[in-house]
Amino acid sequence: MAGKSETGSLTPGQSVARDNGERIGCSTGGRRVLMRRRTTTPGFVVTVDARADLEVPTETITSHWEVATAAFDRMMKHY
Repeated sequence: MAGKSETGSLTPGQSVARDNGERIGCSTGGRRVLMRRRTTTPGFVVTVDARADLEVPTETITSHWEVATAAFDRMMKHY
């Protein structure tokens, strides 16, 4: 899981990819966004540290990398 030290130096709108396939970012509104691989079943989890919004969910669970990447990008722009 991403800690303050990993995301504290990111500016709004910036993200980094880690060697294990995870992506960590700071949304345009300053919220932490994380995409990581699921451990119990194949797939990805994308979350944002924010209250739920009707337009964009705060969590996406999927088995498709393309869907996870799109959710990450959407959360980065929306929150």
